[in-house]
Amino acid sequence: MKEKILNYTGQDGLLHILCCIVLVSVIDIVLPLWVAVLITAAVAAGKEFVCDKLIGKGTFDRKDLLCDLVGIIIGCL
Repeated sequence: MKEKILNYTGQDGLLHILCCIVLVSVIDIVLPLWVAVLITAAVAAGKEFVCDKLIGKGTFDRKDLLCDLVGIIIGCL
């Protein structure tokens, strides 16, 4: 199963998941969980839409957004 997930998301997807887990967890220390979720979602979406799609510094990928969502959900647990 681990190989199946890695094949779908790739290493970049796992980094998205980990970053979102860390962001939610750290922000949740000082702010309510719902605020941590909103801030993390805004950062993740901003990275994909602004940096990758509009500016062109990276490659826009819907899988990255899905991985961000998974990381936020895991971070809430």
